[in-house]
Amino acid sequence: MATLYTISDPRTKFCRAAMKANSGVWNPITQAWMFVAAEDAANALCALYQTTRPSSNQREALLEMAADGTGASAWDFDPAVDAEWIESLDRDKASALLAAGYAVRKLLGRHPLEDVAEPVRDNVFDASDFEARAERTRKSRRSA
Repeated sequence: MATLYTISDPRTKFCRAAMKANSGVWNPITQAWMFVAAEDAANALCALYQTTRPSSNQREALLEMAADGTGASAWDFDPAVDAEWIESLDRDKASALLAAGYAVRKLLGRHPLEDVAEPVRDNVFDASDFEARAERTRKSRRSA
């Protein structure tokens, strides 16, 4: 009797093609992928691991947010305590952290820990462009 190797992880829905490419057969009764060969099951597990880990772009963005202070503001990231935190993340958690980081950047600016003084332009309170447009609109309404 042949030994069947199974993978019953709900995250396999993200890598169905890889499961089939490695000779996997879906069993709807047990809700698991079945494999005849151990090598095929191992390759499918590698594909599952690769699919559920943060992509290199996600890792790069998370590291950048950790370095510029966004991580401290968004997720209470402390580099002294959380040194190897990226390797333990799955893709869903990384996406959630990135969304929180982008929300903080939108609210506080690109580098929230840096107090960058932006020079105030002289014409920042100049309303002449708006007044000229309003005058043109009034004139066009009168002539119509």
